[in-house]
Order: sequence, then C-alpha cells, then structure tokens
Amino acid sequence: MYVEGKAKIRKGKAFLNPRAKFLRDVSVAFVACNASRGSRILDATAGTGIRGIRYYLETKSKKVTMLDMNRSAFRSVVDNVLANKVKADVAFTSIQEFTNTTKGNFDFIDVDPFGGIGPYVYDIMKVVRDGTFLMLTSTDGAVLCGAHPSACMKIYGSVPMHNELCQEAGIRIMINFVAGIAAQFNFGVEVLLSIWDAHYLRVFLRLRHGSNAALSSLKKTGYLHYCRKCGFRSWETGFVAKEYKCSECGSGMETAGKLWLGNMYDKEEVKRLLSYLKEKQGSSKELELINDEYDVPFFYSIPVMTKRMRSMSVSPYKVVERLREKGYQATKTQFDPSGVKTNADIGKIKECIT
Repeated sequence: MYVEGKAKIRKGKAFLNPRAKFLRDVSVAFVACNASRGSRILDATAGTGIRGIRYYLETKSKKVTMLDMNRSAFRSVVDNVLANKVKADVAFTSIQEFTNTTKGNFDFIDVDPFGGIGPYVYDIMKVVRDGTFLMLTSTDGAVLCGAHPSACMKIYGSVPMHNELCQEAGIRIMINFVAGIAAQFNFGVEVLLSIWDAHYLRVFLRLRHGSNAALSSLKKTGYLHYCRKCGFRSWETGFVAKEYKCSECGSGMETAGKLWLGNMYDKEEVKRLLSYLKEKQGSSKELELINDEYDVPFFYSIPVMTKRMRSMSVSPYKVVERLREKGYQATKTQFDPSGVKTNADIGKIKECIT
C-alpha cells in the first residue's frame, strides 16, 4: 500500500513512481487553487489512478474522469477508486477514442504518459474550451533535449539543442508544439508554470480562445542561436530562422527551434501554489527556487563558462551577487544548480567571473 496525500494506492501491475510525488503535489495544488465544485477534470493517462483520486479527495471538484487503455492499469484504477470511495468515471479506452465520442468539454486535462505528449495533444484539443487548463508531462527527455535530434524533428517539428541548455530548450520546444496545435483550433496558450524535475518535463497552461490569442502565442515562438566556441547566445522570434555569425568571436552558430520564447511562469500563480504547499506541507524548496527565478530565455552555466575562459572556478552565488551589485537582474535557475539567469550580456558575466 502506497500512501500519498489523502490517497491510499494499491500498485498492482500499474506503474507508480514515488519520485514523482513533488509533481503530483504541485498538480493537486494547481487544481485546488483554480477549480470550483463544478469543474470537470480529465485524467487521460490514469495509471494507478493516483492523480485523479487525489484531485477528487483534495480539491473542490467531484467531477473526475479517468482513462487508461492498458488492461492491468485499468483494473488498478478501478480497484483504487473503490478502495478510496471515490465517485469517478473510469473508462477502458484510448484518448483518441474518448475524445472522438465524448460530449462536452473539460476544465482541467492532465496528460502524463509513458514517453512524450506528441500523440495526444491534437486529440485533447477536441474537448477543451476557453479557459481550460492543460497539465502535460513528457518523459522523452532524450528526444526533447537533443540526444535523438531526428526523433525530435519528426515528433515535435523542432531542432533540439544538445548542450548545457538542453533541458530548458526541451521544455520550450514542448510548449511551442502545444501552441502550434492549439492555434489550429483557434486557441492561444498562457504558460503558468514549467518544471524540470529529473527526467520529467511538466507544463501548466491555460487556453484562450480566439484568433488574436492564437496569433499572439505564435509570435512568442522562434529560434535560439548558440556559439559552442565562446558560449554567446541570442534568440529571435519569427517563423523563419536567420543565419548568424557570433558577434563575440565570429564563429558560426548552432540554431535550435522552433521553440517558445515567452514567459515560463506566471509569478502570481507560482505564489498561490507556494502558499498552498506551505500551508499543507510546510515548505517547497523547488517552487521557492522557481518563484525567485528571473524569467528570461536561457541561463549561463558558470562551470561551462569558466572552463572556456580557462579561469578558476567560482560559485554561481558569487556571480549572482556581483551582477546585482552592478545593477543587473540575476538569479539561480531550476534548470542547472550552477546556472545563472540574468539580463547582463556575456561580457559583463565574464567580468563577474574573473
């Protein structure tokens, strides 16, 4: 028996990762902070049913639907729903079949599959409305983060980045993918929270209906240009990538994209979630780091920079302190314990390293 939150789960033959508790805690907080009693929740990849059961037991909503097309997982969901005395709809079906046959739409849709979200986003768009919240997880980090670039191009339509920036670039590729499909249904996306946790890439989005919203989202996508020789990077919005020479050293630059270049967090939403988790659990160091993070595209890995500069190692905390003393915005980042996000250019960062 595995106990998490108010749920008591018999694992059976379905997969349940205790390591993902943090992401489930944040997801429950997200639904609890945004749901009403009449909110409809779809847990489209239920597994053991732990997420859907926790949504029912720990939030206001009592309208939860859980799906799974794996027979062992479906049996596990049914057993756990009954054991926890949850009155939820449980269906042995695929996301595609369900969204093609169901009536109405959902206020929250959670997709946490084994692998990536690629096969599912188009279909879940059939059961959304203006204001629907999407909670999406990809575990295909090797694809999104550039270990298998051809697979990323095939599935997500983007060229990935395989360097110290790959995790953040991977989540930005993921958001770009969702924004592109949402636009086909005349929806734009608002990014409320993005989390990199081990091999999980998790995003929390809100859909806004209308052509202006869709176009506004697409205008926040573009390309990252990166110099492997000196570490300089730049980014540009737009539908077509330009060719650039590095303005620091004149070398050719690698290009990744398309990817999302808008915000990765809504600070007010993060503060609400942090307040909720502090009340329930006492603290959340991971969300505190995100709450403090300067929300600008891409960070600088201090060890990577010191190696290129052939300089002595320096604490990223010291670099942050020195940048702030010079009047720049600077924080740590969730994507790399040795990374720094700042509005200073690379020259100023190098001054703060030496």
